[in-house]
Amino acid sequence: MSDTYYSFAAEGQSHFFRVLADVEEEILEPFFNTDGWKYSREYFETIPAFYQNKQLTALGGLEIVGTVMCFIGTCFAKKIFDDFYEKTLKRPVGAQIDRLMNALSIPDGKTVEYRDVVHLKDIDLVVVVRATMKKDCGEAIQRQIMQAHRIAYDYIKNNGRKAPIHCHRIIDGKIDIEPEFFSSLEEIKKNEQNKTLSVWKKAVSRND
Repeated sequence: MSDTYYSFAAEGQSHFFRVLADVEEEILEPFFNTDGWKYSREYFETIPAFYQNKQLTALGGLEIVGTVMCFIGTCFAKKIFDDFYEKTLKRPVGAQIDRLMNALSIPDGKTVEYRDVVHLKDIDLVVVVRATMKKDCGEAIQRQIMQAHRIAYDYIKNNGRKAPIHCHRIIDGKIDIEPEFFSSLEEIKKNEQNKTLSVWKKAVSRND
């Protein structure tokens, strides 16, 4: 198997970053420091769909405490995808989630989101799988994320590339079969901010 590119990113408050850094050092770095993985932040910075505003702005949705993102670069071709699936299946995503959630103090009504972000370089398509993290749910989320990648693969195989980003959400253990379409990660953030603003306006209107 050829090397698979990877990188990490996160959004959140300072205490969130401190805990996340410890988790990455303890759990993720030993796993990725093996044959077949190649760290390259530069690889992902050159892809237009990965654009995000570098200025400090509110996260996508006021209820989100932080977002953890794992970036992977691979291909859509079936043989390569099967290699990718086998490699990513072994990632300690579940252990990372459980360790992070047990170390964080999360206020009521707030959430933390995990995103698996995969660039399929042969068809220039990004697949984003989004899951809300909860305590002691790491194993279930890891299983659901892998299933979501299979669903995303089947959708692309049957329908082709519909936009620069196909986004599948995992909500209460259920995976969106039909993806949402976006042009960039920044557009996903703005879409969530608009949803939050709409909910806030409705709440204010009901109270008037």
